[in-house]
Amino acid sequence: MTRVPDAVVVGGGVIGAAVAFSLARAGLAVSLLERAGLAGQASSAAAGMLAPFSEGHGAGPLRRAGLASLALFPALVAELRDASGIDPELVRSGCLRVPADDAEADALRGREDAAHDVAWLDAGDLARLAPGLAPALRERGALFCAREAHVRSPLLTQAFAGAAAARGARIETGVAARGLLRDGARVCGVATSAGERPAGLVVLCPGSFAAECAAWIGPGARLPVEPVRGQIVALEAPGPRSIVWGRDAYLVPKRDGSLVVGATVERVGFDSRTTAGGVAALLAAARALLPALEEARFLGASAGLRPDTPDHLPLVGPWPGVPGLVVATGHYRNGVLLAPLTGQLVADGALGKGWGEAAFDPARFAA
Repeated sequence: MTRVPDAVVVGGGVIGAAVAFSLARAGLAVSLLERAGLAGQASSAAAGMLAPFSEGHGAGPLRRAGLASLALFPALVAELRDASGIDPELVRSGCLRVPADDAEADALRGREDAAHDVAWLDAGDLARLAPGLAPALRERGALFCAREAHVRSPLLTQAFAGAAAARGARIETGVAARGLLRDGARVCGVATSAGERPAGLVVLCPGSFAAECAAWIGPGARLPVEPVRGQIVALEAPGPRSIVWGRDAYLVPKRDGSLVVGATVERVGFDSRTTAGGVAALLAAARALLPALEEARFLGASAGLRPDTPDHLPLVGPWPGVPGLVVATGHYRNGVLLAPLTGQLVADGALGKGWGEAAFDPARFAA
């Protein structure tokens, strides 16, 4: 008789794949369900930045969680590569926050933090890290966050899923979740397009589509997650050595010689198209940072839907009053960065070790 899995994870983006891996690594029998293919939506159209300081949220739960998750990456990427055979291409490049004017420069100077290797750099340093930076920007200086890094988001997602499978997880793509199975008040599995999938625990990781899952939970349940379109473009060009983040765009140099330029922030519902206006705005912003990009070869553009919440913090934890149900979604611009920590939080919670970050508790929106 087939064993009922300890957990079913719904959603095959970077968060769902990270959760499946962490649960499988903890020794649980796991199934992951994805209605399309792995690394869709935001996970397919992300620059893959790991930048808890450069995001600029200030001291608080998001930065605290981001720093904790960033610290997990070096050992984790090695483990994923060994288990899955997929290299997520972690590059510890650092990140330059380049001010657009003197007022922004003054604000960024105030964020220097020697304890976390965040320092102000002058024009000479910038010539080494970001050759070709527009002269006016170079002379103004920039804030450098040395610990920050980047990965290939689709490869990280696939590596999580592959490493989960190597630990016995079942990965099912093309299987859509349709609702929750119940045993009294307790959730005991998922109804899907391919039949019922019973499980001891259900973890919903639906990204921007979380709101449509609220009806599964019960009358009045609320998952306030809004899709926010982010477009990126890729160029073939000699890039800077570090990430360069300006007011209107960021540039992320990849190992293959491509340069990812991102990203728009557009509240247009579930419209995930790339648009001429979005691409044009990104290219103009990229040229303003590095004028030589005028001659760069255009490689393509893509778009994904990022899941945002009203307070811009993710939902990670058990759903109150519904035993057997956990939610992990709403990571907005930080899904790639927070994926390792989110997986760890869910695994710890499933094993009865507590849920860690109280600021992410879904109960704040459950009333």
